[in-house]
Order: sequence, then structure tokens, then C-alpha cells
Amino acid sequence: SSSHLGSRDRALAPRLQRRSAFFACAAPQKRPQNPMKCAASFAAAVLALLTVATDGARIKKEAFTVNDKVYVDGALFAEGSAIEDNLGCNEHSGTSSFKVCGCGVKVLAYMRTECGLYQSYDTQIGQCDCSTSACEEKTLTSGYSEPFEWKANSFKIATCP
Repeated sequence: SSSHLGSRDRALAPRLQRRSAFFACAAPQKRPQNPMKCAASFAAAVLALLTVATDGARIKKEAFTVNDKVYVDGALFAEGSAIEDNLGCNEHSGTSSFKVCGCGVKVLAYMRTECGLYQSYDTQIGQCDCSTSACEEKTLTSGYSEPFEWKANSFKIATCP
């Protein structure tokens, strides 16, 4: 029975050596380790840590203040922490009036549905400038000689950089 345990331990030894390759580079050794294997193990560990760190940063919730407000067609659409639930593309056809307050949020108005780009008919509302407390209000217009009002069919709420 003890000889059976010995052969089992011998069979597991190569697996354990592979799993602990990274830790072997960090631990003091009597004989020198292969520097290329140690460098590769170190690079893999750093890459894994960076991946975890960037994923954690993406999970961070946006912090909107009570000053951040989005108005559509003169009516309050979202404000403060509720803006977070409305980030991204929103369908709302037939509107040409937007107002954005605060420096943490902006609106991108689109003539097409699904926030599709279309020439010069895509407009940003919101200054993203924390040095001013003024709201930006815009009626969507276009045209050079005779400006005309156009209607947005969708708009995107986004955070300011």
C-alpha cells in the first residue's frame, strides 16, 4: 500500500512542478532557475493583475450629481443618479428641443433611429465644463441660407470625460 502511494506521488510531481513554476522563480533556490521561464511567468502574472484592475475600473458606477439634468422637449427626462439608468441610446422620435445641466453629462441627438450617424445632423448638447453652472439648451436646426428645425429620432446620454 505504501508503494502505491509513492507511485501516485511520483505521477503528480510533474503537474505540481508546472503549477508552481511562477512561485519557484520568486522563492530562494539552491540552484539558479531558467531566467527566460521566470521572465515569462512574471509577465503573465503582471498581465493577469492588469486585466483584473481594468475590469474593476469598468465596473465603477458613474457618479452624477444633483446638478446633472437632462430635459427632452421641455420635460425633465433624467437627473442625478437616475441618469445612470438612462445611459446609452434612447428612442424618442419627433423632438427638436434638448437641455442639459451640469458638467457630468452630455446628450448626442441623432436624426436617425438607434443613434445612427447621419452627416451634419448629429448634435451634442452639454458643455462638460465644470467651471460654469449654466445649462445648455438647444433647438436642433440646420441649413445655411434658410435654417430649418429638424427632429431627432433618437439620442444618446453619455458621461463627460
